[in-house]
Amino acid sequence: MQDSQPNKNENQVTKDDCFAAALRGEVPLRVGDVIQRSWDITLRALPIMLVALALMLVVNYVIGEITAVQFPVDENNPNLANVAWQTLIGMVIMAPFNALVQWLGILNARDVKPSFANFSHAFRSAPQVIGIQVVMTVLIMVASTVFFLIFGFSSVFLALVVVTAAYLQLSFTLAVPLVLDRGLRVQRAILASVMILSKRIFAMLGIYIVMFFILFISALPLLLGLIFTLPMTFNVIGVIYNRMIGLPSSEQPLPLATDDQGGV
Repeated sequence: MQDSQPNKNENQVTKDDCFAAALRGEVPLRVGDVIQRSWDITLRALPIMLVALALMLVVNYVIGEITAVQFPVDENNPNLANVAWQTLIGMVIMAPFNALVQWLGILNARDVKPSFANFSHAFRSAPQVIGIQVVMTVLIMVASTVFFLIFGFSSVFLALVVVTAAYLQLSFTLAVPLVLDRGLRVQRAILASVMILSKRIFAMLGIYIVMFFILFISALPLLLGLIFTLPMTFNVIGVIYNRMIGLPSSEQPLPLATDDQGGV
C-alpha cells in the first residue's frame, strides 16, 4: 500500500492511497479546502443526489406514519418505550438510505459521475451500516446513563450528552464510507474512523460549523437554497473521505461507475 499526502492542488481529487498515512495522523484536513471542493462538485451531481434525498424523505415519512400508528406517543404523557421503538425502527430503516447518499457523495468527490447503478452497492452494505448506527447509538445511551447517574437531570448532564453525541457523530464520519468503499468490517471501520478523525476533530468541528451556517442562510429564502446545500452536506462527507483516505491503490479509480453507465 502506498502512503501519500493529498494532492497539493486542492481543486482536484486525491488519487493516492492515504489510508495508512491518515491512521498515523499525517494527512491534513483543511476547512476551506473541504467546503470549497464540496461546493464546486455539487451542481454536476445535483439531479441524482436530489432523487436520493427525495427517496430518503419519502421513506422517512412513511416509516414515521407507520411507527406512529404502531407505537403511539401522547405528547402530554409520552410512553418512553414507544418513543424508543419509533426512534430505533426509524434509525435502522433509514441508515442504508443515508449510506446511499453518502456513497453518491464519495463517488462525486472522486470525479466519478454517480448513476442509479450505484444504488444497489449501498443497499448491499445495509447490515454493516445499520451495525455502525447501532454501535454509535448504544455508546451515546450508555454515556447518557452514566452522566445521569452522576449529575442527575441537570445542565451539566445535558452539556455532557451534547458534547459526547457531537464527538461520536464527528469521529464516526468515515465509518460508513470505509464499509462502502474498502469493505471493512463494522468494528474495523469504526476504529479506523475514530483513530483518523480524533486527530482532526477540530477541523471536523470547523467544517460542520461552517456547514451549519451555510444551511441556515440557504434556508432563509423560502428554503429554496436547501436544494443545493443539502446535497452539499453529503458531498462534504465524500470530500473528507477522499482527502483523508484517497483511492485504494489495489483498485481502479472508478470501480463502480463510469460516465458511460447512463448516470444522471
